[in-house]
Amino acid sequence: MAVEGTLDLFRLPEILQLISQQQKTGILTVQGQNDIVAISFLSGRIVAADALNQTMEEGLTRVLVSEGLLAPPELARVNAEHQEAGGRLLDLLVERGYVPRPRLLEALRLQTSRLVEQLLRWEQGDFKFYSGDEVSYEEGLEPIPVEELLLQAGAEGFRDKQRAQPAQPAPAPALQAAARARPAAASVLPSIPTISLAGGPASAAVAGAAERRAERPAPASTPAAVARPSSLPAVDVPPAGGAFRKMKVEQAALPAADRRVARLLALAAAILVVLVLLGRPDRLVMPFPWQAGQRQELAQVQRAALHLKIDRAAKTFFLLEGHFPDDLTPLQAAGLLGTSDLRDPQGYPLSYRVQGESYTIQPLADGLPVAGVEAAEAITGNFLLDPGFITVTPDSQAPLVLLD
Repeated sequence: MAVEGTLDLFRLPEILQLISQQQKTGILTVQGQNDIVAISFLSGRIVAADALNQTMEEGLTRVLVSEGLLAPPELARVNAEHQEAGGRLLDLLVERGYVPRPRLLEALRLQTSRLVEQLLRWEQGDFKFYSGDEVSYEEGLEPIPVEELLLQAGAEGFRDKQRAQPAQPAPAPALQAAARARPAAASVLPSIPTISLAGGPASAAVAGAAERRAERPAPASTPAAVARPSSLPAVDVPPAGGAFRKMKVEQAALPAADRRVARLLALAAAILVVLVLLGRPDRLVMPFPWQAGQRQELAQVQRAALHLKIDRAAKTFFLLEGHFPDDLTPLQAAGLLGTSDLRDPQGYPLSYRVQGESYTIQPLADGLPVAGVEAAEAITGNFLLDPGFITVTPDSQAPLVLLD
């Protein structure tokens, strides 16, 4: 069974999301103007990728060199040995001890991710998905979830936009000179007389000045007294050592009430992050205002996958009961839908309405329908559900053909 289309109608993230949601196994081929890329899926996760203009082995050697796992001279020797001995390049790298197999599998996974990220930038081309029971891939490779790859691609696109922005102009020379001169402003402050502890070492100039101020000698019985100018009173300095350090620690410590407030604020922030993650995970992954478009695209992809899941559940119910359910509760009770499936990806509750042999789903914001995101499905044309599909009049000459 094959599904095909063009990138003008379906975007690649949507296609990857649908394959992942349905846990399909098979190969997705995308043909562009200058290249053809094939992606292998195993139960909805990516396990291999190859391109016409760049084989897997060529891309792998580039990753090994860029990541520092293989030096250019070693790469030249490997290519020469590979041409002479033949076989697979991956086996040769491990057998000759150039790269350990676990590191080789990590590099192969990185090469696969990079190739698919490049493919996500395509805006034109044709795609075709071939469903199957199994696909070939390197044994031991950790499959790549589609959601993980889409998040990496979104982060890489944001970094590309940041790099593409023009650099900020350098400050004017006058401002630079003012910034350099700012630390020297302390030199204009009035000079502070030298202070020495009585009984400790002092310079000869300070000792002479103390003798000239004989009218106010420093008392010898107070070794902690500080000599100050006559206009300032003497200040007792705490003794050096552990007592001084202890005083500093006690001053830096927060009161118990402030510590409790800080813990409560940290707990409230953690609870807020959890609520955002459960209700609107896109806000946590892409919180910035300039990422509104990316959040909208992600919501569209998630909404399409949710509508597909609800449609499969509703038509399964129709096949068993002969009619659509009056609401989504029976689908949840039958295990066809989960609790999270009853809300839109943006957190809005879903309105479900049945009209005979069709139904409509639409999110509600403050009790009002959200325009432009509703979905309607019916059994028309479904040979499993639609009784009129197999109705043939006696005088009809057209044969009935069922297509897989």
